[in-house]
Amino acid sequence: MNEVIEFFQQLANVNDWPPRWYCGRWTDFHGWLYIVSDLTIWLAYMAIPLILIRFILVKKGVPLSGVFVLFGAFILLCGLTHLLDAIMFWWPAYRINALIRFCTAMVSIATVLALIRYFDEAVGLRTSKEYDRELSFRQQAMQELTRSNEELQQFAYIASHDLQSPLKTIVNYLTLLESKHGEKLDTDAVRLINVSTAAAERMRVLINDLLDFSRVGTDIDFQTVDLNEVLAEILEEHQTEIRSTGASVDVGPLPTIRAHRTDLKQVFQNLVTNGLKYRRADVVPHIRIRATDEGSQYRFTVSDNGIGIDSKYYDRVFQIFQRLHGRNEYPGTGIGLATCKKVIDIYGGQIGLNSTVGVGSTFYVVIPKVIKTSQHYAQTHSLYPVN
Repeated sequence: MNEVIEFFQQLANVNDWPPRWYCGRWTDFHGWLYIVSDLTIWLAYMAIPLILIRFILVKKGVPLSGVFVLFGAFILLCGLTHLLDAIMFWWPAYRINALIRFCTAMVSIATVLALIRYFDEAVGLRTSKEYDRELSFRQQAMQELTRSNEELQQFAYIASHDLQSPLKTIVNYLTLLESKHGEKLDTDAVRLINVSTAAAERMRVLINDLLDFSRVGTDIDFQTVDLNEVLAEILEEHQTEIRSTGASVDVGPLPTIRAHRTDLKQVFQNLVTNGLKYRRADVVPHIRIRATDEGSQYRFTVSDNGIGIDSKYYDRVFQIFQRLHGRNEYPGTGIGLATCKKVIDIYGGQIGLNSTVGVGSTFYVVIPKVIKTSQHYAQTHSLYPVN
């Protein structure tokens, strides 16, 4: 132990040895060849860790970055030993040289252990050719999916119009029957006509909602959307219901987002109309809409003082056709919140809620400031043309 203490106390003392020029018989050629070689190796060793450090800083998410750091430190210390070998021709710092060599040995052992530890993981890393092949397959799958979605949209559009036509015919004939022969019909007949007309109207609403649901995310021509204008438009369209219920809607300052206007309108329209629809008896509806800037994203909250939702149904309400109440209690098709979730999922955001039964609900919507859908990615990041 005393020798170790003395070693560090005399670390910078160079009086115990002569400079290397005076050790043995160095010719100018031999000595300078040694010095130049050591300095060249040192410069090369210095460049390698600097390149590794820059690579880690520029290339975010590099796998096994710890191994890169250890390897860079090992090379740096190896370079320092060569630098000191050259310096010792004038300054015999043998103790410092020994200390650096010891540090090099420790780091080299740590590097070897790290390489052994992460060997299997490193073998599992894919090569650039493997990534290229996978990206090619994914791009081809994306194109197939896009083509399939386009066909599905065309089918939905045609089917909806083909279904709308007979519905209109049914409603028109029922209306004509009631207007022409209403006086001759008894009460049961009139009731059947009204029930049939109401059913046809529900079918029409369902078809339109399904068509809107199928169209979500199909338009990637984004524009700058002022959400204050969107909410003002939604409230204007629902003034009749707002006035009839005496509801108050408190809208805070909302941001401007680059997205598809119809998608955003569907999201907030469904959340607002839910707050108006699922109100408690004898309680005036109050809806509060707020936005919070969270750096790379916006968080929106839509709160109401309605009937509330039991926590066990939090996931179910976002599924298509899932209703918690009968149509006699609250009208609707069970597609509204599913449409909201589809929009937010496509935009790479999040949607959820917190609620207390008999008190009210708060829906939260998180939307990235920079929205990039899979279709945008397919258009702007295509690496290979797929025939």
